[in-house]
Amino acid sequence: MFFRKAVSQDRVAVGRSFFRRLNNRAVETAEVLGIASDGFGIPHVRYELTVEHTQSHAVYPAGTKVLSLATFNETYPQSVA
Repeated sequence: MFFRKAVSQDRVAVGRSFFRRLNNRAVETAEVLGIASDGFGIPHVRYELTVEHTQSHAVYPAGTKVLSLATFNETYPQSVA
């Protein structure tokens, strides 16, 4: 049986934004829209994703996405100040 380390929900809250830099000089920004647990009790984050290309400063909406809280924390480690 596999066990995952418990993930703290303290840093992720509705209205907060997080980002990650991609190799192609783009920045993904995820704004948290909601947090809810599924039928198995696993918390998931619903967020709005935008992608900014740093060279052209163009911002593209990428839609609403859902990730488990643990995966969201790994994918978007830095919060927007």
